[in-house]
Amino acid sequence: MESMFPIRRLRQAFACLLAFIGFTASAYDPAVPGSFDDPQFCGACHQRIYKEYSQSVMGTDLQNPVVYQFFTATNAKGEKDGMGYQGFFPGHAGDCAQCHVPKLAIKEHQAGREVDLGKAIKDKADFGISCTYCHTVQHVKVVKEGDRYKTGPLNTVTLDESGAIHGPREGVTSPGFEIKVNPQLRAAEFCSQCHLNQEEGHAKTRNEGKGVLAISTYEDWKKLYDAGIVKQTCQECHMPLLPGKQEIAVGAPKRYGARAHTFVGAHDPETLRNAVTFDMQTQVVGDELVVNTAVENVGAGHNIPGSGPIRAVLLKIDATDAEGKVLSYTGGKDGLLHPLAGMGNPKTGQRGPQDWGGMPGKFYGKPLQSPPDPKTGQVRLGVGGFRAEKIAFDTTLKPFTPAHGEFRFKLPEGKAPVKVTARLVYRWATIGLANAKGWKVVDRPMMDEVVRTVERP
Repeated sequence: MESMFPIRRLRQAFACLLAFIGFTASAYDPAVPGSFDDPQFCGACHQRIYKEYSQSVMGTDLQNPVVYQFFTATNAKGEKDGMGYQGFFPGHAGDCAQCHVPKLAIKEHQAGREVDLGKAIKDKADFGISCTYCHTVQHVKVVKEGDRYKTGPLNTVTLDESGAIHGPREGVTSPGFEIKVNPQLRAAEFCSQCHLNQEEGHAKTRNEGKGVLAISTYEDWKKLYDAGIVKQTCQECHMPLLPGKQEIAVGAPKRYGARAHTFVGAHDPETLRNAVTFDMQTQVVGDELVVNTAVENVGAGHNIPGSGPIRAVLLKIDATDAEGKVLSYTGGKDGLLHPLAGMGNPKTGQRGPQDWGGMPGKFYGKPLQSPPDPKTGQVRLGVGGFRAEKIAFDTTLKPFTPAHGEFRFKLPEGKAPVKVTARLVYRWATIGLANAKGWKVVDRPMMDEVVRTVERP
């Protein structure tokens, strides 16, 4: 018996060690594939809808490495780079999980816990912006106190935990669960839970309790909608109406009025090209070529670019002589692209083909500015909302309000014609940030190149 005692103690210690390892290896239990919350479960019956959703940016959100990297402050190689939420607030969970894994965030909040988005993604603890999240939201309330919003699902969403599924149609039944009618699924307020983000602020950003409105998409739309300038809701644009009768579920009657669950936006070429109109006029004035442009947001009910503050739309104007030589720019500074359009490698000064900063053109965006660095006194532009002290400037394209630009160039001697080329592109991240993080940003055209040959008088 005496010889068994240390063995028994050893086994107990080993069991405790295994339990400890099991506890620390994973912060969250993985979500169960094939369960009621798995979108694939819904896809068994709602086949068309699932196919659309599963290929959308919404449906693939947790598979997007940028989401993980920007939260954990890691680059594309998985190395810590300090550029991201946890680089600025190490060890903190923050509020990012609310919109990327909302159901898990609400569940953990009810138990008095915050969710670390990086760990939740790594542990596959949630299905993200899933069917059963959106279709169990009972109500979304826009909460504004004074000039500030309280945002995110924890502040705005009432979730129905009865097991019922919410839909927008009357007279629909299911053999598997109760269906409740929720008209708010068709209302823009539903989208406000995440497309409106008021940062809390922090002592490190010198604006504790007074953080910036980092994402203002819903507010931008609401003001214009209430004024009668914009006529459509978010869903009417981003969930396009499908023609004729459509299958909603296998074996169910086909119905009119079905909307696509594609959640189209700036990633969709057709949506992007339909967003703006462009006009360019050229004239020779003395020894200068004068180019006047107008870009107008005619296709979005909110400012362009919308969503995150790291996005940008760039207008680039090139003027060349008959031999292709670039003409000297003689206009004002407001006709040159902001450094956020790309200034090249900060160490070598070498520029790449997407580094347009300082070249003739216009930068349309709403970048945020950090507080001064305690050591150097320098501020950073184009930071995430969590690090921002204030909005640096706002040149976003407002709906139905033309944004004008003027560009002047020195004409070469002689009478040979000159050529002007205009490009308008969308970037989901500013190129300097993208290069530093190792992200690939492709310039998405918002129109075909406009090329004009200007004859000399």
